[in-house]
Amino acid sequence: MNNALKWKLAFAFLLVFVAGVTTGGLLSSLHVRRHFLGPPHSGSVGEMMREHLREELDLTSEQTEKISPIVEATSAKLEAIRVETAQRVRNAMEESERQIAPQLTPEQQQKLQKLKMKHHRMMMHHGFGPPPPSPDGPKPSP
Repeated sequence: MNNALKWKLAFAFLLVFVAGVTTGGLLSSLHVRRHFLGPPHSGSVGEMMREHLREELDLTSEQTEKISPIVEATSAKLEAIRVETAQRVRNAMEESERQIAPQLTPEQQQKLQKLKMKHHRMMMHHGFGPPPPSPDGPKPSP
């Protein structure tokens, strides 16, 4: 193998390495941002809407003040929809579990309960509402 080919191969490997590091860095920064910011709900939606409108429409402070109650009302409606939707999803999942559980062996039922708790921990970790009460009874919040 001649010297020029060795340098070309080394450069190609370096290029692939740099591309991998760059891609990994971008993906991890997106994950970190999503992890720390969490899903937009509660008061943050109204603030984000207000800021977006202010910047995109070049609103004056007087206009921002006038639309603020509208934005807050919309934010409250969106939060109510989010809470209602989350409850409906939770109810559907619980109904599904009630129908599935009798079809399982006792060992599979235990695995299903562990799977359910794992799912609840993951949802809590990502900022989605409190988990439903455990089958063993209510537990205090941490």
